[in-house]
Amino acid sequence: MRIIIGCGGTGGHFYPGYALGKELRARGHEVLFVLRTEDPAAARLQEEDLSFVEIDLRGLPRRIGPKLFSFFWKLLGSLKTCRHLLRAWKPDAVVGMGGYLTFPLAAAAKITRTPLILHESNVILGLANKVCRPWAQALALGLPMPVPPAGRSALTGTPIREDLARRADPAASRRTLGLDPARATLLVFGGSQGASAINRAVPEAAALLAEEGLSFQILHLAGRMNAQETQALYEKSKCKAVVLPYLEDMASAYAAADVALCRSGAATLAELAAQEKPALLIPYPNAAARHQEANARVLESAGAARILLEPLEPRSLAEALRPLLADAALRKNLSSAYARLGLPSAGASARSLADLVEDCSQAKKA
Repeated sequence: MRIIIGCGGTGGHFYPGYALGKELRARGHEVLFVLRTEDPAAARLQEEDLSFVEIDLRGLPRRIGPKLFSFFWKLLGSLKTCRHLLRAWKPDAVVGMGGYLTFPLAAAAKITRTPLILHESNVILGLANKVCRPWAQALALGLPMPVPPAGRSALTGTPIREDLARRADPAASRRTLGLDPARATLLVFGGSQGASAINRAVPEAAALLAEEGLSFQILHLAGRMNAQETQALYEKSKCKAVVLPYLEDMASAYAAADVALCRSGAATLAELAAQEKPALLIPYPNAAARHQEANARVLESAGAARILLEPLEPRSLAEALRPLLADAALRKNLSSAYARLGLPSAGASARSLADLVEDCSQAKKA
């Protein structure tokens, strides 16, 4: 079979599509990726000799202005490009991984009567997936939705990097990162750019907990622009902290941690679930449709995580962290609660998604 996968725009959309494409190719199918022009992910595909095409399209501007008109002009051009692509390449199915590239591909699939499968990693449908859902034969869910949209859906989970699906040795990982191998460890991160609200509040909360005599240490990934400032805040506290701007080896970071304090984007939650890591989730308050809070509520309802909303106040943050750091039995309960989500294992997620694509493609032929 021939499958087109639209997965550019952000890493959260690219990697699940990339993992799906590799799984489909391993099964003998021909795969063509669609990215945005100048997408950094293109280099990854070139290294692995994976075929792709680029489309000149950017995200929808949130304000009325010249960029909005430019967006619609490029959207029209991308629709024509995708229609020509599908008519020339004649795929057996099109897969949209969410994000703005999904719309022109889905519209072209509708026009050419090509089976369409959508993947939504969040609990709330993104704008493109919401618009395109009526055209799709199936919707793959990254997280269980309290009320799934009408039509066929399957809980496939969100594929993550292979190294993040494996669990490294905690003590060895702590040594590698300059941490005490025997001490309770809190992992703090807010994404590759960091999160200023988290960076400011955690050192003060840690100081309060250290004053109470609670023994723990922190691995804080503060973002490339904020590491020095965050380090200075920790120097005022009595809590041991290793502050880094960024860490490529997130597998070691997760392994070193007893508890994670982080945002609740879909990719992060998929990683937490794979590692069964107890977490205090701080949803990004400006996420579209507050989808990060909705994501976090799913883990909270399952009993796998706790939630604290911004604005962050050091004392309330310390109160939320105290039981997580002090009570090993509580952490064990939180870890075991991930099973209640019913997600496929991290290794099975791409296979489950590929099964769905194959099934929809074959149903069209039948």
